[in-house]
Amino acid sequence: MKKLIFLITTIFLLTGCSATYEINITKDKIDDKITIMTESKNVATARQETIDQFGLKIGEWENGHDFYKREIVTTDTTSAYQYTYSFDYVEYDAMSQIRKCYENFNLKYDNAISLSTSKEFLCKTYYPDVENFTIKITSEYEIANSNADKIEDNTHIWNINSKNYQNKPINISINKSKKYIKKKDNSKLIKSLIWIGIFIILLIIFFKLKKDIKK
Repeated sequence: MKKLIFLITTIFLLTGCSATYEINITKDKIDDKITIMTESKNVATARQETIDQFGLKIGEWENGHDFYKREIVTTDTTSAYQYTYSFDYVEYDAMSQIRKCYENFNLKYDNAISLSTSKEFLCKTYYPDVENFTIKITSEYEIANSNADKIEDNTHIWNINSKNYQNKPINISINKSKKYIKKKDNSKLIKSLIWIGIFIILLIIFFKLKKDIKK
């Protein structure tokens, strides 16, 4: 566990990084996915710094760990370390990485699921060179309310940076008795009906003008 935190800490300290923390809440478990994005050239640097500073051969200790599975995802311009793990609720309350980012972290999961934290996002202080943190919480159940900055379907999103991290609590309530049903996007249908209506009106005007000309 300590070695995992050392590894994440080292990668976070790279200049120009951004971090996305995705949390998916289901009936029996909570899935974590941490994505740490940086420039391609920095991935090798991160790996080497980890070995140099902590004397760890990453592959050796990761093979013996059933904690956060690590993958490296690369594109032409960026690379990312991705860490994934499925917790049960008791494990999550005690061991998840995000609980270390807040002084107070309260997770309740009896009749309803709720998560609340203190104000300051401490990970911005721990890892000052990470420019932006994004936290995304999704659930198979309906989210009753939250203080998220943005909502996309049933994903609630918090954007954290150097300007707002001192007052960035997470508050969210989830209704376990009601499954989330994605609302149908009728915008395309509405646009099509509008264009059909305009076309019909233009046809009526055209035939009316044609009739008037004949008179």
